[in-house]
Amino acid sequence: MLSVILAFLVLLPGAATQSTLRNPGFESSPPLEGWEVQARSRQENGRAPSIAVDREDAREGAQSLRIESLDPGDASVSQRVFLPVGTLWRARVWIKTANLVGTKEENAGGRMIIDTPGAEIASTADRSGTTPWQEEEATFLVPSPGYIDLTLVAVRNGTGKAWFDDVTLEALPSDAHEDIRIRAEHSTQRPIDSKQQGQFIELLCNHIPSIIAQQVVSTSFEDAPPCRVAYKRAVDEPYRPWYPDGAVEVAKYSYDSTNPFSGLRSERIVLPSAHARAGISQDGFYLKQGLSYKLHLHMRSEGNVPVWASLHGGGRMLAGPVLLGRAGENWAAAEAELQASQTTNDATLTIDFEGPGTLWLDRVYLIGSDAVLGIYRPDVVSALKAMHPGIIRFGGSTTEQYEWDRAIGPWDDRLTFTTVWGGWEENFVGLDEFVRLCEYVGAEPLICVRWTGKKPEDAAAEVEYANGSVETHWGALRARNGHPAPYHVKYWQIGNEVDVSDYGQSVRAFAGAMKKVDPSIKLMSSFPTRELLEAAGAAFDYLCPHQYEINNLAGEEGEFKRLADWIAANAGGKDMRLAVTEWNTTAGDWDLTRGMLQTLGNGLSVARYLNLLQRRADLVEIANRSNFADSFSSGFVQPGPGWIYETPAYYAQELYARAAGSYPLRIERSSRLEWPFQEPDLSASVSPDQGKLMIYAVNSTLGPLSRSFELEGFKKDVAAGTVTVLEDQMHAGTSEIMNSRDQPRRISLSSHPAGVRGRHFEFTFPPLTVTLVELNLER
Repeated sequence: MLSVILAFLVLLPGAATQSTLRNPGFESSPPLEGWEVQARSRQENGRAPSIAVDREDAREGAQSLRIESLDPGDASVSQRVFLPVGTLWRARVWIKTANLVGTKEENAGGRMIIDTPGAEIASTADRSGTTPWQEEEATFLVPSPGYIDLTLVAVRNGTGKAWFDDVTLEALPSDAHEDIRIRAEHSTQRPIDSKQQGQFIELLCNHIPSIIAQQVVSTSFEDAPPCRVAYKRAVDEPYRPWYPDGAVEVAKYSYDSTNPFSGLRSERIVLPSAHARAGISQDGFYLKQGLSYKLHLHMRSEGNVPVWASLHGGGRMLAGPVLLGRAGENWAAAEAELQASQTTNDATLTIDFEGPGTLWLDRVYLIGSDAVLGIYRPDVVSALKAMHPGIIRFGGSTTEQYEWDRAIGPWDDRLTFTTVWGGWEENFVGLDEFVRLCEYVGAEPLICVRWTGKKPEDAAAEVEYANGSVETHWGALRARNGHPAPYHVKYWQIGNEVDVSDYGQSVRAFAGAMKKVDPSIKLMSSFPTRELLEAAGAAFDYLCPHQYEINNLAGEEGEFKRLADWIAANAGGKDMRLAVTEWNTTAGDWDLTRGMLQTLGNGLSVARYLNLLQRRADLVEIANRSNFADSFSSGFVQPGPGWIYETPAYYAQELYARAAGSYPLRIERSSRLEWPFQEPDLSASVSPDQGKLMIYAVNSTLGPLSRSFELEGFKKDVAAGTVTVLEDQMHAGTSEIMNSRDQPRRISLSSHPAGVRGRHFEFTFPPLTVTLVELNLER
């Protein structure tokens, strides 16, 4: 189909017409020069697949590549190729197979895959059995960061032979000019929901600590395991240990597991000398001049010792010292207000005492008086509120080991814990703090309840705590914890990423118990697998895929279509919709590769996915981007001590939040490219009163794109408007740039008048931008 339109198309500015693919016909010496080999047996003591050249059977040249697996195994060769971002390419390869058998016939092998960081964006179909030489092809658009991995898969957990030869990559022209007609006709019956701009907060290493105003690390002196994953490992988890201070030459320090106030151990300091002072310190505290910081801790002693606290740094005392009182023989709480005399992001907190005697310390925390709702950082909350998120999800991987009822009530009574990700969770944000945050920013809360190891009555108890009256057992406990009125949490997801047969068999009982407590709630599934849908799909109000390969728009759209077809065939008329409760460009690609999630290129990818969600407004009501903060580079906001910056993806989602309540419109394009390859990627919507037209355009290419627009069927003409653009304010011409602490708004939004009138107009979209054209329609 693409060859039909070559006469009407030209190459993008700066696009190469030939790739740098090395040794495409396996004719070099050595024959696998330029290719990386992956081969392994799936059986213990099994024979690994063999990879060699075949001089007896070649499609072109003197030889081909032959891969054979006698025992079930995996075998492939791959090559990384750097290509201009936003360019369109076609990969071709000749493939032949013999006796190819996989564990599943449709997944045998004999295929070509185009991978990018985080997503498989194109592939040929799997083969099985014996097939002759045949040329296969795959077309793809190059996303940021500008490279693809071309992989030739011989077998996937299978046996047999596969031959490959004559691999080619050719650049395809993109549209030089295009006519676009926007019709005054709704493409969906429902408007775009504000909950498509949902956020996600989870108990993941530094996620919660990065958004709260409590600054002490290791509040209970527990032995915290390191986080299992990393982005920049050296700085992901700032090293802020407690360390001995004062007369350390005479004091003795240890952790005491006998009679701790909280958790498994407390800090013990023995100071035998009279008139000597010793204690512990921790660095790295942010202080704002004039602000008060409340220090709260628990202490006990032998010797009725006096205890002081202070904040200091830069060679001077910044707050205090203040006397916390004398520690008695039993655990008792102590508090002090410390007012900062200057601003710094590296103050030291010191807690010390005068000997002789022994002091025990436990559950120490420090919170500034500007904390929102008593716990959250005000700059983080301001950034969250500015996004108009619609809905916020509380859950994630830790859900399936999380005890929600141990994260309610006074902070002193809560135990710290580690999570499936490693690290240590200080347990300052539970159900109450989360729901109150949602109320504060005007978002619906979505709570993910634990399924693993739980019974239906356990899930029902959590619903009762949130929504029950004060006459109920759990509602009365909520009232004692400071919130007599029910929270009226509407959205509940049963389990996180649970994919076992027992889930489908038991989840109906969970749903029944939860709705018995509150019939008005809406229930969400875990992974909507075929087995789950067959067992209990109709028990839910929402099916909840997780989409972590958004650069593969066609693949994500394919999942939408499959689930829509299932709903149409099996929901029995029930108004069931989709909630994509987690989505992102990748869920893995750890270490430095995660940096792509902070780039301008990723902001463009996020915007293209949001266009898809708008076009699917009838089906997709809710979408929660993973994650809101920190999270090893994936967070929309990146907070540090006294500073914060937003990523390009943050600004993209902030821009799309403006479409909430508007209706998607039909767009007709003269381009004959399939929709995932069209540039710019477009979505258009109109306000309910027909007074404002919104056109979202994502130009992922390296050159400007001019397009002709015609409005058809509108009763009003364009009178004026505004253009808002997400772009690199320094116009470096690359997608591989990020915001940072020192350049927090390099990639950000800027606005100017649209300069558009009437119903016919030309518009040029700058390279590497997301553009919102808001047009006022008047008679």
